[in-house]
Amino acid sequence: MKTTIKLLIILFLTSCYHSSNLTPELTKFSRSAGMQKEINRLLERDANNKKLERIYLEEIRLAEKNNDQDAFKFYLSEYVKVERLKIPEWMKKEHDYVEGGVNIKY
Repeated sequence: MKTTIKLLIILFLTSCYHSSNLTPELTKFSRSAGMQKEINRLLERDANNKKLERIYLEEIRLAEKNNDQDAFKFYLSEYVKVERLKIPEWMKKEHDYVEGGVNIKY
């Protein structure tokens, strides 16, 4: 009886061992539809903000060109009010991400 119990314990402890060598290539990344919807919503807001920034920058450029101080002040104050979102680096790899910042010419 004791031998049977010892044998069962040994069998139980050794049969649970499983070793797998997973690499990043063998794993698949997935996210829920709700999470993807939130990501898309954030990227859409960011894209709209960047579009608004480009419009204001163009108006600022035209105001400078025409030496219109009132228009310059107005559009500069509006440009500063545009919300800048912090987008994580991994999210910038999404297909809906719109590039912005100093690299975009107006």
